[in-house]
Amino acid sequence: MKIKLNQLNILLEIATQGSMGKAARTLHLTQPAISKAIQEIEAEIGVPILQRTSRGVLLNEYGQVLLRHARDIDLSFQKISDEIEQLQLKAMHQLRLGVTPAATYGPFTQTLLQFQRNYPDVKLTTTEGRPGQICEALINQQLDLAVIPRSSPVPANSTLYRETLYALRNDIMAGKQHPVTHLTSLKSLLQYPWLDWGEADEHSVLNQLCQRYNLPRPANIMLCSSPWLAARMMEQSPMLSIWTAVRLRFPELSRGLRPLALKETLPATCVEMVCPAREHLSTAGTLFTEMLRENTKEWLAGEDARDMVAHI
Repeated sequence: MKIKLNQLNILLEIATQGSMGKAARTLHLTQPAISKAIQEIEAEIGVPILQRTSRGVLLNEYGQVLLRHARDIDLSFQKISDEIEQLQLKAMHQLRLGVTPAATYGPFTQTLLQFQRNYPDVKLTTTEGRPGQICEALINQQLDLAVIPRSSPVPANSTLYRETLYALRNDIMAGKQHPVTHLTSLKSLLQYPWLDWGEADEHSVLNQLCQRYNLPRPANIMLCSSPWLAARMMEQSPMLSIWTAVRLRFPELSRGLRPLALKETLPATCVEMVCPAREHLSTAGTLFTEMLRENTKEWLAGEDARDMVAHI
């Protein structure tokens, strides 16, 4: 049976008014449109549902059955509307954000402060982690939205939405006392110990770089997810690591480090906005993404981003 909701609404109004004419005026429809809706209902169920009297129309026994169920359906839709309204109110109560250190500089921080000013009643929670950890938290509904570098693939069964905001230039970083001080090649650097960021090997920038130039991965690699610890180890040893240009903006991180001049070109790191399927994003999340897009455009047009952003 394929009876439309608007037809049931017409039936409910006829039952209330006792007249097709009055129902038409209340619903702002023509009387022929009302009559057509009733005819379509009767054609669908195969029996007449109205009994005409000198005072108007009444629902017969078939119409009464249909009316009872139409009222149940109307009540269900009222409950649906109420629940959605409550969810919308709840959606503006909190926003859980994920971020990596490389994504904290620039438009993300600006957007976070702007959102807090504009919506002070929304509880903001920001969690820092590695991209793989944050994607897992998004999938498990522990976070609503994240800004992370693209260094791990989305699982095949994931419904995560990904949108590239910008790409960051990468540098090979060393301590200021490192023996390499001149223009060099990647191949010559593979003899040194390296630090990588703790993601799956095949998705790291180091591995991408080696694959691009058909070189083996360094034999000595330590995985380290802490930029603070990595910086201290590079200051005190010949260890090398690949950093996004953003990290050079943090003096407390880069004070004892310097970028090496490399003959090869390093791949850029794309910074993405990641969230569950967009239709499931909360009201607060939607507002945050709109702000982030606008702030990203402004940031990319300014001097601050010029020497950090790569063109891809």
